[in-house]
Amino acid sequence: MKKEFEEKGYVTLPFPSELKKEMHHYIMDYLQGLVDTSLGDKSLDQFVKTIPEPVWQLKMRRSFRIFPSPLASRVLDWAHHTLCSAFGLTQSAVNVVLPQEVEENPNISEDHLAVYWRCVRSGKPDAGRPHRDSSFWDLEFSEGYKPKIPFEFSYLQDCKKIWIPIAGCNPDTTLRIIPGSHRMDIPTIVEQTEYGRRPTICPKWLQKESHLFMTPPELSQGNCILFDMNLVHVGPCHEQSTSRISSEFNFIAK
Repeated sequence: MKKEFEEKGYVTLPFPSELKKEMHHYIMDYLQGLVDTSLGDKSLDQFVKTIPEPVWQLKMRRSFRIFPSPLASRVLDWAHHTLCSAFGLTQSAVNVVLPQEVEENPNISEDHLAVYWRCVRSGKPDAGRPHRDSSFWDLEFSEGYKPKIPFEFSYLQDCKKIWIPIAGCNPDTTLRIIPGSHRMDIPTIVEQTEYGRRPTICPKWLQKESHLFMTPPELSQGNCILFDMNLVHVGPCHEQSTSRISSEFNFIAK
């Protein structure tokens, strides 16, 4: 696994089905709480369409998409036991939520693990642009970010992203990556957006290299993906009738 990861910038691996079911159940309960009436046997896509847009914009901020501590801790336990032995590591952690997220959501504390989920609706701008996670770390550290990790670490060497498909992840809607891009020299710019300063890959580079994007077939079969902080990836917007639910977190280990 370690050799494959270093060469391609990612590996896919099975994720416990029972744990995924619990995560799915929690998410659906949360979404149910955003509407006034029971939706019975409606599909996920019918379900999310009933949530008013103003409610979605407020209650789907990341601070409200954090899993409860017991569930997040179980996810970290799985990652630790599965990956530390495979990569020859001994200690691991997940970065905690941001102070402003604690202010927004009274149900989380400053020590809450940042294991979170997202729902991308069909035909809605719920997904971000193609990016490298390392660019966000670069920006955040330059602005004084100090993650609460119980050991010294390098975010480029010791941090990896884990992305877990939960529901609605078919070959047309699931995560797309550029294999080997963790070793490429890729121009990145920082733009001011409605969500603050955000790094983004140079549009000219994306236009030229967009043919390199691919979707590992294992993601549509329920496997999760572990990838390098420098790997280019995107959770695409889509026009199909299938909404997508996934989970992700930064796994820091050395």
